[in-house]
Amino acid sequence: MMRKTILSIALAMLYLSAKAEVLRCTIQEKEVYLANKEMVDSMLDFRYREEVARINHFFHVPEKDMARLVFYVKNREFKYICQDILYKDSLDRRVKNKITIERVFQDSINSILIPTCRYNISGENLSYALHCRNTLDLDSAQYAYIMDKALSMARRIRKDYRVNVWNEEMEILKKTLDKGQLWSFFRRKNYLKVLDEFDKAWDKLKEADLTEQLDSAKDAKEAIKYMHRRQMIKDLYRYYGTSQKKYLAELDKSKPKMIKMLDGIDKKARVEEKEKTVGKEFVW
Repeated sequence: MMRKTILSIALAMLYLSAKAEVLRCTIQEKEVYLANKEMVDSMLDFRYREEVARINHFFHVPEKDMARLVFYVKNREFKYICQDILYKDSLDRRVKNKITIERVFQDSINSILIPTCRYNISGENLSYALHCRNTLDLDSAQYAYIMDKALSMARRIRKDYRVNVWNEEMEILKKTLDKGQLWSFFRRKNYLKVLDEFDKAWDKLKEADLTEQLDSAKDAKEAIKYMHRRQMIKDLYRYYGTSQKKYLAELDKSKPKMIKMLDGIDKKARVEEKEKTVGKEFVW
């Protein structure tokens, strides 16, 4: 895995080094480069390779996006070096200019990193939707719109990591995805959670010797679908208690057999617990 990652970075760097317009610079930066070519080339080669490797270590950038990442990082680091030379005697000026440069490149770099779904640099739901672009069959307009919103969120989160964007994400997904895509999104997103819920439910029924009353394939399929729908409602209306209760109540009107049996087990356990409590109250 490590050898494959290093090879991907090396190929991306080789590809970009062969391009005629690797570095985009101002007239001032061009003058700095021509006057200090050997030093700038040496510093740039060291810095951008290290920075690309550092980013890839944390985000595991897909091979198809590596060339773009190298392009952005190399240009950013080149501009940083020019600032070091131009304003070597002014720390304040260098820092301010580098902050401006970083902002210019941050969206471009984030557009590569957000779909990796690592480190929550944007909303987790929009990031995952972008990650599942092919599976959800997002068209170019849908992808561009979600990415634009995700980049905006990333800027806000960068300023305040405590900002809650969940409701905003849900509204964007409901507005952008059709019903089939939205259902597919939540099924993929909640797959492991629902699988764990189902496994625990089946074990509970098995312990109560009730599994023989079920058609394992048909009833299991209906229960899993119900669990997915319930989790989707909880996600869509996480911070809207009234709406969540309303839609969960609607869903519960058509509970599948397996879920009804689980409810029966839970109800019996509550009754038995209540009887134990009442019994203790009358112990002299």
